[in-house]
Amino acid sequence: MELDRVIKHLKAEKRMVEPDQDAVVALFRDEDALGISLLYYEIYGDSFPVEHVYDPDQVKQRNHTDGQHTLVARTTKGDIVGMAGLFCHAPNQNVYEAGQLMLMKSYRHTRVAAKINQSILEKLPETLGVSAIFVEAVCNHPVSQAMAHKQGLHATGLEIECMPARVYSKEGGVVRNVSLLLMFKVFKDNGASVYLPQPYAEFMTRLYGQLGLERKNLAGEALAGTTDSDDFLLPNAGIARITIKKAGNDFNRVIQDLEARAGKQSLVQVYLNLGDHACPRAVDLLREKGYFWGGLLPLWFQSDGLIMQKLPGEPDWEGLHLHNKEAEAMLGFLRSDYGTVTGPGRPGKAEEMVTALKF
Repeated sequence: MELDRVIKHLKAEKRMVEPDQDAVVALFRDEDALGISLLYYEIYGDSFPVEHVYDPDQVKQRNHTDGQHTLVARTTKGDIVGMAGLFCHAPNQNVYEAGQLMLMKSYRHTRVAAKINQSILEKLPETLGVSAIFVEAVCNHPVSQAMAHKQGLHATGLEIECMPARVYSKEGGVVRNVSLLLMFKVFKDNGASVYLPQPYAEFMTRLYGQLGLERKNLAGEALAGTTDSDDFLLPNAGIARITIKKAGNDFNRVIQDLEARAGKQSLVQVYLNLGDHACPRAVDLLREKGYFWGGLLPLWFQSDGLIMQKLPGEPDWEGLHLHNKEAEAMLGFLRSDYGTVTGPGRPGKAEEMVTALKF
């Protein structure tokens, strides 16, 4: 896609939207596509890291699949003043991200955001019969965290400084990349067994209890065979992510190759399969390289998943704004783990973490 051409088209189509119109929250229709792209452009300029949102044709195409379901706030004149979506990008096609909740500035004093939030986090998932939903709530303010918690989502992880600061240039700006609080709600569980890494087993068991999930924890085994993985890099955003369905004997080489392609200034995220018997050993190897806890992903692979993450520098821990004690306990555990990992540029000895944090 030629971004310059698409942005030029949006500038030509931009028009004034009257404030205080009545707006109805409804499922996407093809004629909404241009309004959605214009909404992205108004809020983010041309800096949103996923370019297809600016192309109305691609917006239409993606909403004609089961991988995306969009709700819009549509006025009686057909203007799109708000939106949110369910997006499927997990290996388990019945786990959806609820995200991209946006509202035109002139409508942020209304009840439209609350209506969209309730519909996307409760009504639409139940209608579609999904197994689980999650959100990645920004941590530069606690509003979206509070809205998700009100709809029954619980904190399961914290992705540190993974949203580029330039994305927020039109919204007042931020100094550092923005961290995201991972929050999940499970509608239909499958009770799959897991192989929990020993340093995280106690804390993860508490997370399962918080979500109302029961798991049998099995003993891990040695790496064997070949690693089964998929990765993608966003060089402009400084992010590299790899999904490990199965960790094999070549696991170290796979991670080293990813890091080399990502570059030293990138955030690297590793998504591991807790249904893989070699997951605990893979976590040990990652911690030796400086990776630390990122989060629990219920049902991500049908079995659950685990995020490990590595940053190029010290995070701005004090810049996180969290909604409640649940999220603060998540941060406390994560910081404790960060302080124990070893690897290039991380002096010290890896040791057992304190897991006495209370929710």
